[in-house]
Formats: sequence, structure tokens, C-alpha cells
Amino acid sequence: MTTTLPNTTKFYPGMTCSATEFFLSNNEIKIIQNSKILPFCEISFATQQILKEAINDDVDAKLALHDMHPSSSIKRLEQFAKCRFGGLDFQGDIKDGQLQDGEYWPCPNHGNCPHEGTLCKLPVFNEQRLTKQDVQLLQLTATNKTNEAIGDAMKMPMGSLHKAKRILWMNLGIQTKQEGVMISFFLNLIRL
Repeated sequence: MTTTLPNTTKFYPGMTCSATEFFLSNNEIKIIQNSKILPFCEISFATQQILKEAINDDVDAKLALHDMHPSSSIKRLEQFAKCRFGGLDFQGDIKDGQLQDGEYWPCPNHGNCPHEGTLCKLPVFNEQRLTKQDVQLLQLTATNKTNEAIGDAMKMPMGSLHKAKRILWMNLGIQTKQEGVMISFFLNLIRL
């Protein structure tokens, strides 16, 4: 089975197209929209409405956001954009008026956030949501670590590691470590 990754351009979404891209810069959420990089406080009404609809459709996210920012609806919108779309990648977060599912980005609060998995999303590839173990395995296999070092880092015996890797490669539709690295880069799991 051959896996083809979508073509990426040299431009981020929102620079030369009508998409909108959210990203974190110096712990502040920014927006690329209409060929401009804007602070979140300059978010358009239409973009606010798209985010509000997504929050209202996700009861768990709505409760988590209210827990984090009980008295500020704009802070809830900003937190949602930060958690769900904080990475700068080549996939627009809003395309043709539709909010995308979310993206993985290396949030410094991973593992320590009480709302992890509610506000943030693990990546999807081949229509399957990856698990935390899948993400860690992809990140570690993209390094020059040996299988033994990867097994130690993941606290897995070699047989379990090889089985997990085989299942993940099958689910991703890949056969080589290099393909795994390409997917990891595309999903924002690693930086090259």
C-alpha cells in the first residue's frame, strides 16, 4: 500500500489563500488571515462565530474552558484556539468556513494538563486518531535511537515494541522508518 502525503507549499495557510491559521508565538496566540499575521484580539467576528459553534458542539471542551476562564468568553475562545490549533503548520485550521478537527503541537503542558485530550487533539492519519503511544513511537523512531533505547524510553520489552511498531506501520500504511519520519513531520510531531 502506498501512502501519499498532501503537497505542502512554501506559504502558510492564510498568506496566499482564504484559510485561517492559528499558532502560538512567545506564548501568545496569533492568526494568519487575509495575508496578515494578527494578534488574537483582532479576530474577525466570523472567525469568533466558527470557534463558538465548535465549543458549543463539544460539551466537554465547553466545560473545561469555563473551568479555566469562568468570566471571559474571549479568553475561552483564545484558550480553545491555543489548545486545539497552537502549532504552525501547512494545514489551515479554518478552510472554506469549516473548522478542522485539531492538530498536534508540542504543548509544554502535555502530561500535566487536567484537560488534556479534551481541548487538545491527538493527530489523525488515514482517518484514524493516533494514540499517545503511537505519537511517542513515531517521535522516537524519527531519531537515531536504537530499538533498545526506544524500548527503554517507552518502558516496553523488545517483543512488545516490535509488535506495536508493526501495528502502527500497518495502520499508517507505511513500510519504512523514512515514511514514518515524513508522516511525523507532516503531523507536526517532529521538526526537521
